[in-house]
Amino acid sequence: MALREQQREATREQIIQAVHDVLAEESPAALSMPRIAERAGTSLRTLYRYFPTKEALVDAASESFRVPASVVGGSVNLRTLPDYMETVWTGFTEIIGAIRAQHITPAGRALRDARLPRNRQGVRESLVADGIDIPERDLDQLVDLIVTLMSSSTYLEMVDRLGHHEKDAARLAAWAVAACVDRARAEGGIDL
Repeated sequence: MALREQQREATREQIIQAVHDVLAEESPAALSMPRIAERAGTSLRTLYRYFPTKEALVDAASESFRVPASVVGGSVNLRTLPDYMETVWTGFTEIIGAIRAQHITPAGRALRDARLPRNRQGVRESLVADGIDIPERDLDQLVDLIVTLMSSSTYLEMVDRLGHHEKDAARLAAWAVAACVDRARAEGGIDL
């Protein structure tokens, strides 16, 4: 890669990191083009050269987010769920700016939507492996409830809005998942 291209990529990454930092340390309301330029150590003109709109900037920051494999790796079952969620949600805390970016733009929502089938499949496989034998429709509903309880949306609600520490929030969400699974198992399904 040519030096000019390396410098261009470094500047782009510096700008995206500034978005993550502002979202992590301040709030979505603090996100402005002048604030990002200042935080990135670039001129406003340079910022607009890389990202012509605030939406393009936040979309790029959102797309830069990938949950590290070390954060979500490993098999999950009901016994290991609390530790798994604590690991994942602590990982979310380390990349909170990127998590927030994925919740405020169409591109971020599209990325979360793209992960949804994989998340559903993983939860379904864990439930079946744990011996959950309930009607298919009920299993689908239970899977969706668990995916919601384990999501970054729930994380943001519990940590940002309700003020729980991420480890406590993870334990509460894991407890709620276990309670839902126990009830579905005991009743042979979901009786709405």
